[in-house]
Amino acid sequence: MAGVQYLGVAGGSSSCFDAIKRLVQYGDDIRHAILLTAEQRHSFLLVVNGDEEMAVKVGFSSGYRGEGPKTLADTLSLLQSHGVELDEIDVPADLLDRLDASALTQKDMVLIRATPPIRPQRFYDYIDIKPQAHAVGTIWQRFNPVMPWALLDSRLSDLALKFFVSPADVLLQGFRRLEDIFRERLGVTESGCKLFSLAFNGDNSLLTWPGIEKSEQVGRCNLFTGGFMAFRNPRAHREIEDNAKVLLSEFLLLNQLYILESTAVAREAKAVY
Repeated sequence: MAGVQYLGVAGGSSSCFDAIKRLVQYGDDIRHAILLTAEQRHSFLLVVNGDEEMAVKVGFSSGYRGEGPKTLADTLSLLQSHGVELDEIDVPADLLDRLDASALTQKDMVLIRATPPIRPQRFYDYIDIKPQAHAVGTIWQRFNPVMPWALLDSRLSDLALKFFVSPADVLLQGFRRLEDIFRERLGVTESGCKLFSLAFNGDNSLLTWPGIEKSEQVGRCNLFTGGFMAFRNPRAHREIEDNAKVLLSEFLLLNQLYILESTAVAREAKAVY
């Protein structure tokens, strides 16, 4: 048996496309993608992160209008947009059957490596929808919003874990928690914009950041006051319906405020003579 990792579900177009999207989303380096073709059935062999080989099962098709051909077009466009080297080879139908059964042999792999790629390339024969429909930005919109765990301030970890269950409640709780952090740190009772102005506004502010210009201090202060005015205050006074992508973007803005707070230091008092 060949030492290959298998992705997707045989015959499942969305499952196979999602498997490739997960690699892209997580940042795996897909170096080379070989489209394995047996008449109108298609699969992919991917070379990932140097020399790791992954076989995507036969969830792609061509030659007619339907989900299989559309998914093949989307997948090819996604790989092209990320600079992946693409080739296509013709293979026997029983090889794809073994791939679907997670049973490729070493002999199959030798055959794949020895088969010359099809020239001229015929990828655009499979992308038979208007080119602009496959612009990379359009395909990215089909990605599910995911939490970028590596970027998060640890004080938001518990809220991030339940974000997609109740995002509006999480956002309000996150903003309230940030106010509590500032009140405890500064020893004051103010809230909202007044609290952040006290912390960062002007030459006599209680907090600052080392090595920044005055204009940067003003800009960062405005991030706090503007963020609360634009996002926290409306949510505190009325119910707002947004989709998951908009809500996650707002959560990441809140996360940035936490990070800025964590790097702020107490301003040194000016000597009086």
